[in-house]
Amino acid sequence: MATQPACAHDSCTRAASYRFAEGSQGGGALRCGRHALVYRPVCGRALRVALLVGTILMVINQGDVLLSGHLTALVASKIALTYAVPFSVSTYSALAANRLHG
Repeated sequence: MATQPACAHDSCTRAASYRFAEGSQGGGALRCGRHALVYRPVCGRALRVALLVGTILMVINQGDVLLSGHLTALVASKIALTYAVPFSVSTYSALAANRLHG
């Protein structure tokens, strides 16, 4: 029975659950679940997706309220969720695509 590789993050001893491609070499960055969530390329892409998609959705859904100047706590929380959803979907997609099977 093969042993599962360890997370490649500094001083982490947990088993790796994800492998992320790095450059054109065959290997890849091995990460446990905790470190995969904060892996810079995953977070960076998720932030870019959230900014683009979240802004488009916010303008569509809350643009009239913002332009009229009637921002309430409820509308502000809806705007925050509008950005959180694409961030979460992008992160989940990256993790699902890079999960180690075994």
